[in-house]
Amino acid sequence: MDTVSENNKKSHNIDYNELLKAQKDSSVLIIDVREKEEIDETGKLPGSIHIPMGDVANTLLSLSKEDFKERFNKEKPSKDTRIILSCRSGKRSGIVQEEIQKLGYEKYINYICIFYKCAN
Repeated sequence: MDTVSENNKKSHNIDYNELLKAQKDSSVLIIDVREKEEIDETGKLPGSIHIPMGDVANTLLSLSKEDFKERFNKEKPSKDTRIILSCRSGKRSGIVQEEIQKLGYEKYINYICIFYKCAN
C-alpha cells in the first residue's frame, strides 16, 4: 500500500510476504528502528540490523563505509540502496523514512512489525 505524504513524496509499505523475499536479497538493507529494550524482549527482525530510531540519520551520516561494515556486518547503504525500515506499529519507521529522505535516500520502504512475525 502506498500513501502520499505532505510533500508529495510516496511512503511505501510492504507486507510480510514481501519482507520474506527482501530478507533473501543481499542488496536490501533492513533496519529495525525499535529501542534496545524492545529488541531484548522480542528479538530483532531476522535479516535486519538494529539502529534505534533516534540514531539512524546520524549513523548513516557519520559512519564510514568501513566502520558501518565492522559495526553491522553489512555494506553501508548508498543513496540508491533499497532500505526497509521496521518498528512495532509503523509510526517510528515512518518518521525515520522522512529523515532519511531528507538525507537523499530514495528507496525506502516501511514494514510494520507484528510482534509474532518479528520474534526469532
